[in-house]
Amino acid sequence: MEDVESELVRLKSIWGGLYSITCLDGVWSAYYIRTGEEFDAPTLRELRRMLRRDYERRIEIRPGSPERMST
Repeated sequence: MEDVESELVRLKSIWGGLYSITCLDGVWSAYYIRTGEEFDAPTLRELRRMLRRDYERRIEIRPGSPERMST
C-alpha cells in the first residue's frame, strides 16, 4: 500500500492541476477537472499512458496551438 501512496503523490505532483487521481481497490482512476471526463486503468503504467495520450490530444486541439507537420 505504501507504493500506491507514493505513486499517487508522484502523479498528483505532475498532473494534479489538470486531473484528479485516485487508486481504489487496485483500480487507478483519473478525471479531467475541467470536463469531468474519466479514465480507469487496471495498472499505474496504463493510467500514465492514458494521461499522456489525453494531455497530448488536448494540446493538439487547443486553439492557437501549432500545427503538426505530417510526413
